[in-house]
Amino acid sequence: MQQTKQQLTIKEASVWASDFLKREINESNISYLVQYGKVRTVFY
Repeated sequence: MQQTKQQLTIKEASVWASDFLKREINESNISYLVQYGKVRTVFY
């Protein structure tokens, strides 16, 4: 079985994180995490 990886936009990631954590996570929070290497990004 092959796994498909999807990339999210920063906006989509903030919506997902907000839903998952049940609190407001904005786009600048996600951008900070990506910029400082706190979350891994994969580019194809």
